[in-house]
Amino acid sequence: MLLPVLLAAAAYGLAGGLAMALAGSLLIGPFMPLDVADATAQPLEHWLVRGGVFLMVGTVAGGLFDFLRQAARKQIRAARVDSTSGLLNQTALKHDLGVRIANPEAGTLAVVLVRATDLVELVDVIGIERADRVMGELGDHLQRVCPELRCVYRFSTSELACIARTRGHRELKRLARRVHDVAGTSMEVDDAPVRIEPALGIGHAGGEGEIQPQEYIRRARVALRRAISGESKWVTYEPALESSGGESMQLIARAEKALERGEFELHYQPKLTLDRREPAGAEALIRWRASDGLVAPGAFMPKLENTSLIQSFTQFVLRTATDFARSGILVPVSINFAPRNLADDTLVNELIKGLRETGTPPEHMEIEITESTLMREPETAIRLLSRLRDHGVGVSIDDFGTGYSSFAYLRRLPATNLKIDRAFIRPLEGDGKSRRLVLAMIEAAHSLDMSVTAEGVETEAQATILAELGCELGQGFLWSPALPGDELRAWLDRWRSTT
Repeated sequence: MLLPVLLAAAAYGLAGGLAMALAGSLLIGPFMPLDVADATAQPLEHWLVRGGVFLMVGTVAGGLFDFLRQAARKQIRAARVDSTSGLLNQTALKHDLGVRIANPEAGTLAVVLVRATDLVELVDVIGIERADRVMGELGDHLQRVCPELRCVYRFSTSELACIARTRGHRELKRLARRVHDVAGTSMEVDDAPVRIEPALGIGHAGGEGEIQPQEYIRRARVALRRAISGESKWVTYEPALESSGGESMQLIARAEKALERGEFELHYQPKLTLDRREPAGAEALIRWRASDGLVAPGAFMPKLENTSLIQSFTQFVLRTATDFARSGILVPVSINFAPRNLADDTLVNELIKGLRETGTPPEHMEIEITESTLMREPETAIRLLSRLRDHGVGVSIDDFGTGYSSFAYLRRLPATNLKIDRAFIRPLEGDGKSRRLVLAMIEAAHSLDMSVTAEGVETEAQATILAELGCELGQGFLWSPALPGDELRAWLDRWRSTT
């Protein structure tokens, strides 16, 4: 009778094991003879012992099988669920997408990727745990508000994925616009309002019929890359997007060859003191003089900054700018560091070595790092900038006001200058709130022993207002665009001859 008890426990768990144990005990009850041939009755204590053994085996085996089933269910769930946000994960997405492809329904099947483009900055403000809750809340919110989304998944740290089925491509585009609007609305997380900046990529089969799950995801990623780099914040997949990716690779390859051929050069935009209007430094900006004319920096720098090639280009800028700074024509000379440069200690070593070998005073050089770049790897940034300051190189925080940094964080930065973004300079002439905001930035910088530079100064009125607010330096088309070294020398000569 033990075998049926074990089989029942395996099939139905604790309840099955106990039920079969009780049934077995009754079948060999006290009135069942030990020997059917001579009808010898079994003693009562024998029946009790056997019944107890059956119940014990049924209880232990049933409990064990229940535990194993529960552990297996937890393991399956863990394999499909993102533990930090509570949403289904990428493994579940691929499985569920395969199921939907194998069981087709009417309409257009699509994968929608939603990226929080500013999640890195948000993490530095609210912490990683709250940022995970933001992504979880965003997923739940999308599923509540957009019923066309069959399910929402945590695809990566900063991305959600959704499976959608619509009646056609026109409705799919309407859904994309709606998802973008919903994702960009403010949410309550721990009683605090939080808002992300979303970008969407939508992958679908087009007219090819159903495709493999991985191809849906790949097409969504192609569209998402265009949404992040382009003007539109939501993009549906088209075959033409594939060629644009190829064009980017070709442009990067061209840039690498152009660097070897010496087609890149630095132009310098002067900075002036706002009280006396005297030249007081310059920002070095890279330019590509190709055989068919100048290539706009916006056409190649964003692409290069996402590749390891940015190190080679930064080394070129370092060498060229150091040579210019050594001439002492207009110093300090500031150069820009990209996010990838923060992880490269060799660049700092090369800068320090170059200054020492050429005899260039370190105070003649300044490194500009954007506020958003600093917030990506704050501890790494502090370590690198501290090394620069220890050797006397200036540090400027560029595009201030466009990121998420707090003044508590600024206090820790070994910076010497704060550069206010042009977006705050443009409305100064007719907007009292803008003036008060810029004044607050200037006073905060001064309290942290930083000087202040205003970029994008285009009118005399802006320069006058900034001087009255206590801003030390200005830079912009009011005085000069970025110029090649020889033209900057000529500009300086003309300036000095007229003052």
